[in-house]
This record gives sequence, structure tokens and C-alpha cells, in this order.
Amino acid sequence: MRQDKRENRPKVRAERMDTKCGYIGHMTVDRIKERSFGENINVACPECGKIHLTVEDTDEAEACRLSKTEKFARIKSDSEI
Repeated sequence: MRQDKRENRPKVRAERMDTKCGYIGHMTVDRIKERSFGENINVACPECGKIHLTVEDTDEAEACRLSKTEKFARIKSDSEI
């Protein structure tokens, strides 16, 4: 009887975009909204923390080398002291 109840339950798949347990790449706001659930959605890109409005923005972010970002330069200069 208990097994019947488990088999009849609907299967639900949920994702959290604000955690980084694996590479999911840069995403636009629309794609984040598609894959998220709930009222309070963080639309910042899970990969870089910026807000990408278009696919071109995500392509540009993927093409950008991390060593050319301000954050990398700041971390590098802090580590060289």
C-alpha cells in the first residue's frame, strides 16, 4: 500500500540558480526565469554575477578571458604584495 502511494506521486524537478555545484554557464535573465521557481528570483548570472539581457551579452561574457577582468587584476595585485 505504501509503495502505491509513492508510485502515484508526481515527479518534480527543481533547480537552484544561486548555487554553483557545477558549471551551468552564463545565462540571460529570461533563461534564469524559465529554470527557476518561486517569487524571489535572483536574475544575476550564476557564473559571473552580472545581469545579461541578451544572448549576445552571454556570448560576450563567455568570450571574455578572466585574466582581463577588473576583479582578477585586483586579486592579482593584492596577492603580489
